[in-house]
Amino acid sequence: MSVDDDGPEVSVVEGPAGRETLALIADMARPMRAVQSTLDYGDRISNAPGSNTPSRAPLLPQDRAPLGATLSIFEMLTFVVQGADVATLASEAQRRLFVAAHLLQRLPTKDMAQVDRIDVTPWTVQDTVVVRVWCKV
Repeated sequence: MSVDDDGPEVSVVEGPAGRETLALIADMARPMRAVQSTLDYGDRISNAPGSNTPSRAPLLPQDRAPLGATLSIFEMLTFVVQGADVATLASEAQRRLFVAAHLLQRLPTKDMAQVDRIDVTPWTVQDTVVVRVWCKV
């Protein structure tokens, strides 16, 4: 039976890659790096001891642009909690007890005094809520 097919014949062979193959792969991968819009970690300026990259002095308070207001900066962590009813987390006291009992070890602080705010939002899945914890930085 003969089939008139103009497509290529494909064969697969398994074996070690030679130097020519590896060089071709390396050459083909180089143009991809040219379109990179961010710097690799090795290309960034580092202040680390023993680093070969030039360091820049940290900004001093007088070098920073004035904002005209006192800033409050928080790190907000988001958790999805299944099996929770919004009513059980209705008050601030209940939310703080919940975070202290279940989430404190996951926070950047180990002290509830650094937790400024806790938001609880019902999710589309039944008995599931989103808990957002605001930690003072």
